[in-house]
Amino acid sequence: MAAMTAARATLLATLAALPLLGQAQDRPSEADLFGGPAAPPSDASPAEPPAAGKRPPATTPDGPVSGDARGDALLGEPGARASEVISGDREDWLELGGLAYLRAFTTWTRGDTPSGWMLSDPSLLDVYLDARPGDRVRAYALGRLTHTPSGGGASLAGFSGLPGAGTTSTGPTTRALLDQFWVNFDAGRAVFVTAGKQHVKWGTGRFWNPTDYLHPTRRDPLTRYDERSGVTMVKAHLPWEKRGWNLYGIALLEDVAGGTQPDGSARTVSKLGDVGVAGRAEVVLGGVELAADGVAQRGHRPRFGLDGSFPLGDFDLRFEVALRSGRDTPRWERVPGTTRADDVFKQYRLKPLDGLTPAAVVGAEWSWKYSDQDTLTIGGEYAYDASGYDSAGIYPYLLVLPLLPGSPDRRAAFTPFYLARQYAGLYLHLPAPGSWNDTTVTLSALGSITDGSALVRVDHSVVIDTYLRLETFVAGHVGHQFGEFRFGGTVGKDQGGIGLPPVDVAVPVPILDLGVALRVSL
Repeated sequence: MAAMTAARATLLATLAALPLLGQAQDRPSEADLFGGPAAPPSDASPAEPPAAGKRPPATTPDGPVSGDARGDALLGEPGARASEVISGDREDWLELGGLAYLRAFTTWTRGDTPSGWMLSDPSLLDVYLDARPGDRVRAYALGRLTHTPSGGGASLAGFSGLPGAGTTSTGPTTRALLDQFWVNFDAGRAVFVTAGKQHVKWGTGRFWNPTDYLHPTRRDPLTRYDERSGVTMVKAHLPWEKRGWNLYGIALLEDVAGGTQPDGSARTVSKLGDVGVAGRAEVVLGGVELAADGVAQRGHRPRFGLDGSFPLGDFDLRFEVALRSGRDTPRWERVPGTTRADDVFKQYRLKPLDGLTPAAVVGAEWSWKYSDQDTLTIGGEYAYDASGYDSAGIYPYLLVLPLLPGSPDRRAAFTPFYLARQYAGLYLHLPAPGSWNDTTVTLSALGSITDGSALVRVDHSVVIDTYLRLETFVAGHVGHQFGEFRFGGTVGKDQGGIGLPPVDVAVPVPILDLGVALRVSL
C-alpha cells in the first residue's frame, strides 16, 4: 500500500513539474467533446453548427460523441459530434439520436468453395440522449444493442481473434450494453469536470497507440467502428486559455489494465485503495504540439507516456512513446528441458515480464492538393514494442493454450496487430476525388516486420442517399503462411513437426476478407 501511495505521489509530482504539454492535431479537443473553452487552433476547421433544431445529414459511425478523431481522420469521414450540433441557447435542450449499422463479413479461405466461407453479420444500434438544460451543465447517455443472426459461437481461430477466421453458428445472439453515461459541468468557469462512463484517448498514433492507457482493451487498427465501451472515471480539465495549454487530472473507477483476480474473474474497483489516478499535461510551443501523461493503479505498475506532432516542410510528423516496466499480461514461453511427450502446460508457461519494456510509434504524413478542391494524403507509421514476440514460432501455442481447460490467463491469446515486436503501416487517403463528392477511398497496408506477413486493405464508402452510406472493403492476406496476418494450415504437420498433443490443429488459410455495411444516422 505504501508503494502504491508513493507511486501516486511520484506521478502527480512528475506531472506538476513537467511543462504543460500540448494537444496533437488529430486529438479531439475538450471543447469539441464537452463544450469547454476552445483548444489551441489547428489546421483543420471545425464543422459549422447547423441551425437549431436541425440534425446534420450524416455523422461519424462512432455516433455524436465518439472521441475517436484518429479513426475519423484515417477513414476520411469526419462528422459533427453532438457538441457541434447542439446550441446552448436552443429551446429544445434534449437531443435524441443514434446510429443504425448493418454489417456482413466473410473470408475466402484456401481450398473452400464460396458456399463454405464463414459468415459474420453483426448488426449494431446506438441510441443516445443528450441533455443541455443550461450552458454549464450537460448529461449524456449512449446505449448499444448488437445482434448477430449468424450466431455468437466461435471456432478455435475465431475465438482468438485470428484474421480471416469465421464463426460456428450457435443461434442468433443479442447483447446490450451501456457505452457512455456521464455528466459534465464547470466550477467557476475555470475547471471543467466530466464524471461517469466516457471515452478518453491519448497519443498520436494512427494504426498503433501504445499510450492508450485509459482503455482496458486494444483497438483494431482497421476497424471502421470502435466497439470498445467507455471507462468510468472523474476527469477534471484545467485550461490555460491565454497559452492554449491544458492540464487534466483523472480518478479511475474501473481497472483500466484488464486485470484479473487469482480465480480468473475480472478485477474491480471495490475499495477506495483500488481507485487509480491519471494525469496529462499538454502544450503548444510554436508549431510543435507535445504531451506527457501517466497512470497509476493498485495491482499494476505505473505507466508514463510522451507524444507529439510537428510540421517539417511539407510533412506532418508525429511520435508516441510508452514508458513502462514489465507488462500486465504475461507471455507464453517454452520451458527449457521439456519434450513433446510432456503435458502441454509443462512445455510452455506464462512468464511475467520484468524490467523496462518501452513501446514507440513514429509516423509521417504528406498531403498533395492536386486540384482546387481535391487532396490526396499519403502516410506511414513504424511501431516497436519491447514486450512483443521476436519469432512466429510461438503463434500456434498462443492460438491454442489460452483456450484449453486450466489455462491461467486468457488475455495471453493470439491477438492480431499486437503480437510481434516490430510493425510498419502505410495508407493512402482519397476523399471526394474529382466529381465524386460523396465517395471516399482509403488504401491501408499493415505488416509484421518480425514474421514477414501483411494485410492489404481497400475501404470504399459512398453516400447513396442523403442519410444512407454504403461501405465496402476487401483485404488480402500475404506473406509468410504462419505469420501473424496469414496464419493458417495444419499446425504441426505443415510447420515441420511442431505439434500440439494429442492431435494437430487445422486452421483455414485466409486469402481475402470481404465486407459490406449500411450506415444510417438517426
